Amino acid sequence: MNPKYQKVLSDIEKAEKKKSELEAQLKALYDKKTEMENLEIVNTIRALCMDKDQIMSFLSDMKGGKPSRPAASIEQEVSEND
Repeated sequence: MNPKYQKVLSDIEKAEKKKSELEAQLKALYDKKTEMENLEIVNTIRALCMDKDQIMSFLSDMKGGKPSRPAASIEQEVSEND
């Protein structure tokens, strides 16, 4: 077989392998990003110092677009707990 053709086949194989490795690395990075975002959300909710029922009510109200408490008081609580 033609050596140039073999070289091209070899380069294709290397590129495919590198592509697979990069895709796996990218997936791991996206997973880590999501994990960090979720942790930030959990820490923020914990900083609100509410019990489970209050948190569920608060989240329900937020989903409906109407905060159950003024945003300033929530930010103040978070700042005080940091």
